Amino acid sequence: MKAPQVLRLLGALVVVAFSLWVMVHTRWEEVDVDNDPRGAAATDETYSLRQVLQAAGATLEKRTSLEPMPPADATLVLGSSLWAIFPERDARLKAWVEHGGHLVVLGRYARGKEELRWVPLSFARPVAPHAASAAENADTDATDPDDEDEDAPPARKKTDEQQRERQRRRLRDMLEPRKPWDQCTRVDEADSAQPAFEPGRTYQACASIGTIHALEHLQPTWQLSGDEGTLAMRVALGRGDVTGVAPQLMTDNHGLLHGDNALIATAVLQAAPGRAVWLIGDEAREPLLKWLWQEARTPLLLSMLAIAMGLWRLMVRFGPREAVPPQARRSMGEQVRGTGRFVASIDPAALHAATRIAFDDAARKRVERWSELDDTQRVEALARAVAHAHTIDQPTLLVSLNVGGGATPAQILAATTVLEQARRALLRTPPAPPAP
Repeated sequence: MKAPQVLRLLGALVVVAFSLWVMVHTRWEEVDVDNDPRGAAATDETYSLRQVLQAAGATLEKRTSLEPMPPADATLVLGSSLWAIFPERDARLKAWVEHGGHLVVLGRYARGKEELRWVPLSFARPVAPHAASAAENADTDATDPDDEDEDAPPARKKTDEQQRERQRRRLRDMLEPRKPWDQCTRVDEADSAQPAFEPGRTYQACASIGTIHALEHLQPTWQLSGDEGTLAMRVALGRGDVTGVAPQLMTDNHGLLHGDNALIATAVLQAAPGRAVWLIGDEAREPLLKWLWQEARTPLLLSMLAIAMGLWRLMVRFGPREAVPPQARRSMGEQVRGTGRFVASIDPAALHAATRIAFDDAARKRVERWSELDDTQRVEALARAVAHAHTIDQPTLLVSLNVGGGATPAQILAATTVLEQARRALLRTPPAPPAP
């Protein structure tokens, strides 16, 4: 055998040996992986439900408010706990059902609510299918004689084992979370007076199962129940009806496609040709800023302008808001004139009284016994004491000395000016020569 043939044979043997080693030391398991939604299903969580209802002749609408109410023969699904934020909605919803509406109440939103007291259904908390077996295992482990402590009381040993089992179950749920549609069970319509499809049909429900009871001794017109509880129950109310689902209805794209969830959703929603189905989600309103811009644009702009100006005034500045006047001392004349203008604007009578005192001091040096004379004698004596080159207007000076209380501020200021001019004239005028 030639060398190239030997090498090819050795290579084939190596490949075969490696393949056998891989087959012996590896294990292959199938894992279901959900495909990511594409197209319209990527943005619409109810795309699959919409297609199912359209095939049945019904229409689907997603709403965020009960304003306005659905048509009289429509099906309304309360898919949020915020639908009753306004108190009058509960009464309107009851009247709508009594007039022929079909209401679907989800147990996860109806349990413990003050509203919906008029719904004759009672919802209990759902129990997962594996919860009962876990509890049985906990009781079995608690009574295992190999794990018991001979000195510990039986009640405390059982409690400790139950706590450890709950911790193990919580850890298992955290590491291997189970989706709602992974819990499948069989339900049927055996006791339903109005079956959705053929009588006695059995469904594979891939969802959590709860417990629903009819109140007020009412007989359900339709229900889906199994060994683990009741999934849905319908009772009549007026001309309409109420269907309770515990705890929720699988309407999303993933949950609807498992088991018989699509048929169950069609039966719960009572899909029929021409029927409208409304899904009420969380309450939503137009954004506040957008509403203000549309309804009150002018006040909003003025408020924003006022806020901007206020912030501008509070900004850090690198200099004064206006030029600082130079620091310089005022002269005595500027101070006196400024004080005079201030007193004249506040109390002209006080300025006249001060000027009269200054005038009397200047005239007392020209006329003897000035204090003993009256105003008329003072003016005459002053006219004789002043040189003839500087005559005094005696009537005007006399009137200025006796300004009455009824004078106006302008008249008082005019009299004050006459007195000041006369005082200055006395200071500059030489005395009159003595009489021969």
